[in-house]
Amino acid sequence: MSDTRAVREKLALACKLLYMEGLIDHGGLVGARVPGTGNMVLNPREMRGTPGRHPGLMEADDMVVVDPEGRRIEGTNNPPSETPIFTGTFGARPEVMAVFHLHLQYATLFSIVGKPLLAVGVTGAPFGETVPVHADPTLIQRPEQGREVAATLGSRPAVILRGHGAVIVGTSIEDAFVKSVMFEDNALRQFRACQIGTPAALKGQELAEADAQISHPKVTAKMWHFYLMKAREQGIIS
Repeated sequence: MSDTRAVREKLALACKLLYMEGLIDHGGLVGARVPGTGNMVLNPREMRGTPGRHPGLMEADDMVVVDPEGRRIEGTNNPPSETPIFTGTFGARPEVMAVFHLHLQYATLFSIVGKPLLAVGVTGAPFGETVPVHADPTLIQRPEQGREVAATLGSRPAVILRGHGAVIVGTSIEDAFVKSVMFEDNALRQFRACQIGTPAALKGQELAEADAQISHPKVTAKMWHFYLMKAREQGIIS
């Protein structure tokens, strides 16, 4: 367990932060690559032998480690049923170190009504002019489904699963968390803007410049530490 301990601890911390922000529920999933291996740390199907799990209570020891095919190799809990999201995405994107599958309320709405999720503000800039939508609305439980999700994602940082949720990737756990916050923030802004008019999206050079600004590592670090401070203030972490 020692070589996965740091990944387990940071992933459990990310679960707490995502739960604090209302971005993960009973069915949300997070995963991170174990550096130097093809193995992955995932939050499990259940925790501590119970039939359910609570991401806000997730601890490092609750996590499960699986090999590139999704077989458990470490931990006492079982891998989630949608492990193919992780095997497919990590397999296709060697530069990706973290993958989150979240049932985001606002981002998912756009796939339900068939409207594109646009970059309406700077927090939407990392995701391009429009976000791809994966047509399969069912749970991603088979290996071929995971590979298909990865194909729809392509080289992008996020894809919406139609009527289901989103898959967001990052170069680190911190990066995936920050991108998740920004992704739903941009969706909420577009949703609200639609109530009063037609949103104007960023395009071309202004989109590229906004992306370079908001995707800077200093911004990622600032946002990650803000949410750590918020969690400490609320007594969620010590």
